[in-house]
Amino acid sequence: MACMKLGSKSEVFHLDGHTWLCSTGLQSDVIIEIGETSFHLHKFPLLSRSEALANLTGDHSSENEKKCVLKLHDVPGGAKTFLLIAKFCYGVKMELTTLNVVSLRCAAEYFGMSEDYGEENLIAQTENFLNEVFGGWTDSLKALETCENVLAQAEELHIVSRCINSLAMKASADPSLFSWPMQGGSDMRNPDGTVFWNGIRTSAKLHPVGEDWWYEDVSLLRLPLYKRLILAVRSNDMKPERVAGALMYYAKRHLPLLGRESNIESGNFAAPRSTISGTSEADQRNLLEELVGLLPDQKGVTPSNFLLRLLRTAMMIHASPSCRGNLEKRAHPWLTDSEREQLCRLMNCQKFSLEASTHATQNERLPLRVTVQVVFFEQLRLRTSVSGLFFVSENLDNSRNLSGDLALARNGLHTEAGATHGRIVVDDMKKRVSELEKECLSMKQEIEKMGKTKLGSWNNLFRKFGFSQSKSKPVDPKASKPTDTKESPTSSAPLVNGGEHPNNESVE
Repeated sequence: MACMKLGSKSEVFHLDGHTWLCSTGLQSDVIIEIGETSFHLHKFPLLSRSEALANLTGDHSSENEKKCVLKLHDVPGGAKTFLLIAKFCYGVKMELTTLNVVSLRCAAEYFGMSEDYGEENLIAQTENFLNEVFGGWTDSLKALETCENVLAQAEELHIVSRCINSLAMKASADPSLFSWPMQGGSDMRNPDGTVFWNGIRTSAKLHPVGEDWWYEDVSLLRLPLYKRLILAVRSNDMKPERVAGALMYYAKRHLPLLGRESNIESGNFAAPRSTISGTSEADQRNLLEELVGLLPDQKGVTPSNFLLRLLRTAMMIHASPSCRGNLEKRAHPWLTDSEREQLCRLMNCQKFSLEASTHATQNERLPLRVTVQVVFFEQLRLRTSVSGLFFVSENLDNSRNLSGDLALARNGLHTEAGATHGRIVVDDMKKRVSELEKECLSMKQEIEKMGKTKLGSWNNLFRKFGFSQSKSKPVDPKASKPTDTKESPTSSAPLVNGGEHPNNESVE
């Protein structure tokens, strides 16, 4: 970590409770209060370096007070940073480091410590050191992290943007042009060939660096700064694959639900709030939506399995419709055959509406296996509907025969109304059966069109599921009327395992 030593005098400050005292032998004539901490100092060292302190003490000198008291609760960096300011003004030994230079630069601006109030004043010193910090990857990253503590002032002084530009430039560089360690100017080699990098003893042989070398480091940043960094590397024409890789790493680190299993087949995507590892669902939702917006748009850049996991997580944490729609549009056109099969396993063909079934049979991107399943379940529904139709019709006939003349005599009007209602139900069922037959025939024709190029292989598949190659004919109620209503098919499981119906009837 970079470091710059300032001052030459020995330590003169010591802490007594919440009060910093200066042991120079002179009585303090100014007290500066910052939060709960107070500093008993002397005017002359402070006035010679700070325009702001000179103006403030000048305003108090007109008043008849023996000791000036200044309340400065808005100093950037607080009491910890002001202690370093005081040491600089007194010429006491101190160090500028990557961890304190940002707050010191902001505080120096706050106190007006320019060259007008002494050569090599603190603004110039911190700017020179920042330029050295921006030369290294690790130092730039640490400096950016410390900007969070004084974000408003750091933004005004463009420290945040300079840190981000430094990191973006290094991350966008060709990794084949350099080797690790990458700290410019900080490497030292002793006579025996050992390299000391930031005080760590390493082998003299430097190892090549992969394109993902920076993913882990920047994943420690909070989302607002991380987003700005990603936008910066994209503006530097970084390969979209590398951008996507960085976003995937960040998502896996900060989205605990991304790796959780969910009961997808049953459609249960809900997750208890207590399982989100201390992060609220709202924060998770905001993070996911931001990351989805940063994903590259180029086809095939982001792996489809990762997009599917993001989509699953978005459904679990109730992400916005626009976010889920974005993921859905990304997933389907870029899927490989195996990924398309994996996605289709999430669909329950038995729950498809008539419109969904029609759409599925006309979607050429769906695997043929799924299309066959859709047609099978539609045929099964057709058979069930036909059986239900005759079951209702037979019950109505039996009811009228058993009632006889006694029922007609007692309540002829009600019986006639019931019969009328029954005929309406039967007519509705017949209409539904007719519609199902037409839809089933249409779906079969669509499948035949899709399978012309591979007709031989698909014929075996049709026979396996019990489909005939001839066109469906309208069902004749008189010819198909069952004699035992208890034998009506009610389950689709036997047909999935084989090709036979429980009544040993082939599905037509």
